[in-house]
Amino acid sequence: MDWLLSGAGIGIRAVLRSVVVLLSALSLALPSVAIAGPSGPSAQDKKVKKQKKEEFFYEYEVQDGDTLSLIAKRYDTSVSRLIRWNRKATKNPKSLKVGAVLRIYTEVPIRQKRKVYYVVQKGDSLSRIARKVGVSRNSLRELNGLKRDRLKPGQRLVYVVPGPEKPSESIGRPSDGRLVNGEKMPAGPGYSYGSRPNVYAANDTVTLLIQGFGQFRKKHPDAPLIIVGNMSRPDGGRLPPHKSHQSGRDVDLGYLHKVKFQPVTNMLTTDEGNLDPKLTWALLETFLATNRVKAIFIDYKIQKALHEYLTKKKYSKRKLEKLFQYPRGRGAEALIKHVKGHHHHIHLRFTCPRTDSRCED
Repeated sequence: MDWLLSGAGIGIRAVLRSVVVLLSALSLALPSVAIAGPSGPSAQDKKVKKQKKEEFFYEYEVQDGDTLSLIAKRYDTSVSRLIRWNRKATKNPKSLKVGAVLRIYTEVPIRQKRKVYYVVQKGDSLSRIARKVGVSRNSLRELNGLKRDRLKPGQRLVYVVPGPEKPSESIGRPSDGRLVNGEKMPAGPGYSYGSRPNVYAANDTVTLLIQGFGQFRKKHPDAPLIIVGNMSRPDGGRLPPHKSHQSGRDVDLGYLHKVKFQPVTNMLTTDEGNLDPKLTWALLETFLATNRVKAIFIDYKIQKALHEYLTKKKYSKRKLEKLFQYPRGRGAEALIKHVKGHHHHIHLRFTCPRTDSRCED
């Protein structure tokens, strides 16, 4: 009997190999479905997720005067990647066809940038211009093909800054103001506002959000989707039922929840039972690090959960008092305040953009 099994072993192994190959082919052909249960995603789900690369892309239409180097700078990528992603459109990298559409792939949100020109004045130096426009000297040299720093009055230099061609302006207060050339929050990986129409803001606000989401995703690539709620109307002004959201500096963000409550695709009533305090605080801390946060509205009970988490992380009592009203009461002075109705979302408000002289904090 032993010799019979031994002899048949070769045939059985061959059959098993065929079955494995067939199942592997089927698994590649079928879409993967991650099921989040109480125990969280399986190791296989995580492996599949990590294997997904370059699944989100932006489309960029080549403009007159564009170069691959300039486009790469706008999207914080490299020329070699642009060529690899767009082989057909970049057959001649030195001569891009105006109107050609390039794909830019990314795993984190990117802030698109626009071309701006500076006319050299008498007495200007490259370093002085770089400080004035807020870019690096090396960036100016590279974008303008300068081999030396010698400049001539009247010479035009190109540089790039975040935002669309028409800059926005935040006017007045969040509760009594308006917005000029409001910019719509672009789609991007790692966050979603669904079909909400009122997701316009000042350029400065959009830049801060994009940068914050990007930094958060780099540190927490497996974190759940960030839900973005109301921001402002295209021209600001009243946005019922909100009292604020009028000048392009306010944004509502959903809380981040524990794995067993995923997927969350909309604002969800939150308490200490479903809140993920670690990820929620990591997101807030990213924005606090900008020193541009004017106020945060969070329900008092959720403040308690975050306060207890940070206490365990050995945050000082003095720092916690600056951050939270809890446990001193809902009228205590702090950056994070209780406002009725914030049990299913965070309200984040940024300070006035430095360029907007008619904005009021």
